[in-house]
Amino acid sequence: MHPAPEISIIIPAVGGSAALHETVASIDPHEAVEILLVMSCVDTVLPDDPRVIPLRGAGHGPNVARNLALGVARAPLVAFMNPADRWRPGRLAAQLALHRTRPQLGLSFTDQALVTADGQDHGSILAATAHFAERHAGRSLPFCLGEDALAQVFAEEIIGTSTVMANAALLRALGGFEPGLSSGAPWNLWLRVAAVAPIACIPRVLAELRLAPLARWRIDARNRLLAMREVALRHRQAALLLDVDAVRHCTARLLVTEAELGLAA
Repeated sequence: MHPAPEISIIIPAVGGSAALHETVASIDPHEAVEILLVMSCVDTVLPDDPRVIPLRGAGHGPNVARNLALGVARAPLVAFMNPADRWRPGRLAAQLALHRTRPQLGLSFTDQALVTADGQDHGSILAATAHFAERHAGRSLPFCLGEDALAQVFAEEIIGTSTVMANAALLRALGGFEPGLSSGAPWNLWLRVAAVAPIACIPRVLAELRLAPLARWRIDARNRLLAMREVALRHRQAALLLDVDAVRHCTARLLVTEAELGLAA
């Protein structure tokens, strides 16, 4: 039996992914790691990495896959990767060091570059979140969001799933990802964590989110918008008690998304 890892990295390889091998290859060569790869396709070719532990999924989407892996993760900390995203060198070490020095953290996240399939960099998530960027301008070292963390997470889309490192026991206690919320499930879970535990940010671009082609984005965006509306409704009152402006910012974000899709409010 191998010694218990320091970190369990969860990747839902739902439907298979041609980019999966590059995704795994981007993980730093840290030894105390297990990579839990949840596969829904029997013909998925495993990446050549001895840290990979294949898990057979039931094909019910990424949230079910993440919960499956969360249930068997051996490490006290978990990190998440989408099967087309990448980590940049040093990401794993930076977040592990942060959680070692601040064991009370519920989760931490980093900045993330938005990159097209052909490698064009469209800036970072945190640079595009005007209010968060203004509030924390000039920061370069890791920091905690503070007592109104839930309101900050509610107001703008600051947390990319592929940048999260979290306390595994806490996520299990909160029930993990809610499958019925589809792409809104991660946001819902981060908000639930923010309600009960500190959240920290490393304001450096340490991951890359691969942007879907426009046609694919439009197919997925309607379901994503519906999920976001549901999550916003659930957490609106808690955010309102912390910061009225956070609710305004979130509402504006949903309206912009609706306008981009040509949907009525």
